[in-house]
Amino acid sequence: MADILKVGRKGELLLPRHARATLGLREGDELVLTIEDDSLVLKRKARRFAEYLENLGRKPTGRE
Repeated sequence: MADILKVGRKGELLLPRHARATLGLREGDELVLTIEDDSLVLKRKARRFAEYLENLGRKPTGRE
């Protein structure tokens, strides 16, 4: 599903509710922005190191 977003006066984007819910985004969460060709790619920044490892496909060892 594609959504159309508008850029606000200060450059802000409002993410649709379903996108925030699907990704589990909450107020204050940080996103990582990368530019690939002519596209913006947003990824949720891991809240903790174990989650970061899980996102990489590795299992945490319990020492993190």
